[in-house]
Amino acid sequence: MAVVRRIAAAVVGLASVVALAVPAGAAGGPTGEVVYRTRGDGQVLALTFDDGPSPQWTPQVLDLLRENKVRAVFCLLGSQVELYPDLVRRIVAEGHAVCDHSVKHDDLGSMPVEQARADIVATRDAIRRAAGNPNLPVPYFRAPFGSWGATPQIAAELGMSALAWTVDPRDWDGSPSDVLVGRLSSAVYPTAVVLSHDGGGDRGPTVAAYRQMIPQWQRSGWVFDLPAVTGGPYPPACTAPSWGRDTSYPGGSRVSYQGRVYQADWWVRVESPTKAPWVWVDLGAC
Repeated sequence: MAVVRRIAAAVVGLASVVALAVPAGAAGGPTGEVVYRTRGDGQVLALTFDDGPSPQWTPQVLDLLRENKVRAVFCLLGSQVELYPDLVRRIVAEGHAVCDHSVKHDDLGSMPVEQARADIVATRDAIRRAAGNPNLPVPYFRAPFGSWGATPQIAAELGMSALAWTVDPRDWDGSPSDVLVGRLSSAVYPTAVVLSHDGGGDRGPTVAAYRQMIPQWQRSGWVFDLPAVTGGPYPPACTAPSWGRDTSYPGGSRVSYQGRVYQADWWVRVESPTKAPWVWVDLGAC
């Protein structure tokens, strides 16, 4: 509760400040449009996980994604970020994209504009503090409950694209994993953005469903990408640490190199990602 009160106080303080912002869309930056699709075309999905990080479920989701060489978007709550900064650092180190999902999952769409802006800024700053990087790219904002109001424009002014979803397996309703598998199997389509949760409740069925579905999708020819952004080509926004020639990387390690993310299949030290495809798996552009 002390953490929540501290963040809430920061929100109140920020609400009294008039923020100076670059106009949305300036210099190819984000616009106030809402994203409903992946960056790439074809048999592509984007996986997104909301309401974490959770000390019980986020590590299991991260393990599963690493095992299957998939990157995703984690839409983080500021209150959870303050409690579990180590998990934020792991999300970032493993090359996933982070998304601002408000401080406490309040309905920002119904708030006064400056109050909503203050909440979004407080969450973004909490994510960056937890990650230990004041310049960490936070490319997305997702409005709790999909209640957008003025938030897409606010997010654009802060350099974020408003991220929606197009497939919701309703893993928040307590359904068992086999029901979630059925919903995911019947609902996905090329370029879909899939909403699930790694926080906010019992996510055992979610983890179990994806443990079945991700390999099944991959066997059927699906690939995974990040969602699109608005206002121009997706900018290089790698979060995984840069590859270093004399650094030892155990299997499963992720690095960024020349605007892409790579994962080591086994221990490697001097082989660069672009010159050792037998060691490094290319997981795609940042």
